[in-house]
Amino acid sequence: MVYDFRMYTLVPGGVPEYMAAVRELALPIRQRYGIKLAGWYYSDVGELNQVVHIWAFRDHAHLEEAKEKLRQDPDWREKYLPRVRSLIVAQKTYLMLAPDFAPQPQ
Repeated sequence: MVYDFRMYTLVPGGVPEYMAAVRELALPIRQRYGIKLAGWYYSDVGELNQVVHIWAFRDHAHLEEAKEKLRQDPDWREKYLPRVRSLIVAQKTYLMLAPDFAPQPQ
């Protein structure tokens, strides 16, 4: 498995609006392309307005194929991205690999 680990800093108070956009749009769109949600978290103590999400891909080929399909998806480009763009202050992205003993998302 390959994991796309993303950490976002959002505008103050932007977490609920961002979560709603993910729930309503991003998650169903990603699921169309076999992208599995492996984890989704937001900060409550410490540095606030932080969101982490982890997306699971079968392998690097699936990751590249799914990313291209997302870029071409009209719902992604015309509904999701415009809805969240103004909420994001900063983004960090990491590609992470899982060892054979790690749990696999269902």
